[in-house]
Amino acid sequence: MRTFPIAVAALTFSAFAPVPAANAAAPARCESVTVAVSMAPGEPADQRVAGTLCTPPGRRAATVQVLVPGGTYGQGYWSTRPAPGVPSYVESMTRAGYATLAIDRLGAGRSSRPSSDRYRPQTHTGTVQQVLDGLRAGRIGGRRFARVILAGHSLGSAIAMRIAVDRPRAVDGVVLTGVASRQNDAAFAELERALHPAARDPRFTGLGLDDGYVTTRPGTRADLFYHRPAMAPATLAGDEAAAQPDVFPPYEAFPTPEEYRRIRVPVLLAVGRHDRLICGGTGSDCSGSAALRAQEAPWYGPSARLRAVVVPGSGHSINLQRTAPVLFAAVRSWADRHVAPR
Repeated sequence: MRTFPIAVAALTFSAFAPVPAANAAAPARCESVTVAVSMAPGEPADQRVAGTLCTPPGRRAATVQVLVPGGTYGQGYWSTRPAPGVPSYVESMTRAGYATLAIDRLGAGRSSRPSSDRYRPQTHTGTVQQVLDGLRAGRIGGRRFARVILAGHSLGSAIAMRIAVDRPRAVDGVVLTGVASRQNDAAFAELERALHPAARDPRFTGLGLDDGYVTTRPGTRADLFYHRPAMAPATLAGDEAAAQPDVFPPYEAFPTPEEYRRIRVPVLLAVGRHDRLICGGTGSDCSGSAALRAQEAPWYGPSARLRAVVVPGSGHSINLQRTAPVLFAAVRSWADRHVAPR
């Protein structure tokens, strides 16, 4: 039974607090930002999406990557180092000359936590779109960027796809991680059993959450989201402590593979070789990058110029595995070539 969208599982809370990106010579310039958003068209902009905008030191970046975390993850997913001395996603991109805006989706991290009955099927997609509109208008960080790349993980990828399908001019490129056209239904059923109301979880005592907010049960994340041999123990402990409360949209809120052809911008698709939610069983062929691309390419049109990458030694939460630099290098190369040639 598909209760959740494709790869919703990429489930950060303040245990993975955003950290400034570092350059070998100087740190990136990072600032906390908030964006007023409405939960549905016609409603007041009475909620806030929080994020961290980082720009490379010593240069004016022309391209910004908007980073959308998966279910029960917050913006720290993008700024947490996968192992000591290994740069995070944000560090890798700012070193390469890209600005980044990592956000907490509504309900997570420093963003607003409205009553769950106010969420609509398109609330998550709509609020991210409002962040993109604010960037384009120069209302975030006081400047406009020439190009915007929308990068997602799991549920964040489903949101990115919905935006790219419905508003192809909103972005100049899309990075989709922890998602594919086929998923492992048995693993998703296991994920459903691993969820419980966040209000009953001692990690969220005092937040005043209703039972529409869910999170992963303590001790379940390692087997669902990671390939243990490529996991730093301290990172795994931090991820367990970082589990976020979340309100999941219905599966129908996101595009079906038949709609992917409407994406008119370059697409990079990446999954972990050992991603239990995406690979194996009824899921995708993750035996190699060529195999994954052969599976996915028929769904996309020529404008997508699809590139697919299978990250070795990785589970679902790619950014937090020791092999994450494989993904980071692929994103930099793809962005330089297809979105922001320099």
